[in-house]
Amino acid sequence: MLEIKNISLEFEKPVLKNVSFKVSQGQIIGLVGRSGAGKSSLLNILSGQLSPNEGRVFLRGQKLRNPVSLLVPGYEPIRMVSQDYNLDPYHTVEENIREALISLPEAEKNRRVKQLIKLLKLKDVASIRASETSGGEQQRLSIARAIAMKPEILLLDEPFSNLDAQLRADLFQYILKLRKKEDLTIILVSHDGQDVLGLADYIYFLNNGKLSPKKTPFNAYYNLKHLRNARLFGIVNQIELNNEKIRFRPNEYSTSTKAQIDVEFIHSMFLGTHYLNYFMTKNNEQIILSNPVPLKDVVKFDVSKKSKPEEF
Repeated sequence: MLEIKNISLEFEKPVLKNVSFKVSQGQIIGLVGRSGAGKSSLLNILSGQLSPNEGRVFLRGQKLRNPVSLLVPGYEPIRMVSQDYNLDPYHTVEENIREALISLPEAEKNRRVKQLIKLLKLKDVASIRASETSGGEQQRLSIARAIAMKPEILLLDEPFSNLDAQLRADLFQYILKLRKKEDLTIILVSHDGQDVLGLADYIYFLNNGKLSPKKTPFNAYYNLKHLRNARLFGIVNQIELNNEKIRFRPNEYSTSTKAQIDVEFIHSMFLGTHYLNYFMTKNNEQIILSNPVPLKDVVKFDVSKKSKPEEF
């Protein structure tokens, strides 16, 4: 188990404020927050690259040494994949992996190189320089290097930020496979909640250096009380109904004959798997409803779930 106790960090102003949480072996945890929320700083502390002003990191109940006392920064059981991938651009994919295994005997090194190339589907580019591979291949290579020596915990800093939709979907599968094959605990951070919904067992929000209580992906998506958090996962509608402001997702509605909310259709936007349908209420509030087909004939709808606003 990884445990973070009362971590605080301050540069010119506070970055992290009394952050604490626990991660059990084999879990995938998502940390979601806007740019500047302190996500990368927290990962640097967890990986032993940065010393907090207060608090400590524990692994299996043992307190890890303060990074300032380490001869070489970093904790062996905890490895991080940063946004810049940290590859040797002039060496091949296979050579990059070998560099991460330099301390192993040659026979064992060869076995592990082949295993990682197969696991992360890098065979076709194994002899190509890292600088000449695609963004998705560089991402997978960076992960291969990070897990080469079989760490217990893998930290992923904005792993999907430079990938197109297909590569993002592929990386989702690689991450799930890594957890199973390598028995990894994984912590990934993102400014986009959609990146973690399908992966994380639990999700935390990080706002202005403060950590929320943990939530299941379902609750993180559908709890709309805190608008800034909710919008990290996509569109949130807000209207006034019966003198009460409520919020709901684009799929939380019905168009039954008893629907009570009058709307005027504006336009539909085709997004491949569905349409986003834009409406205006009588109070001049924009509403976006998702549906497999355009909803140009809809003049009334009802909200199936309601969430009273609370700013956070």
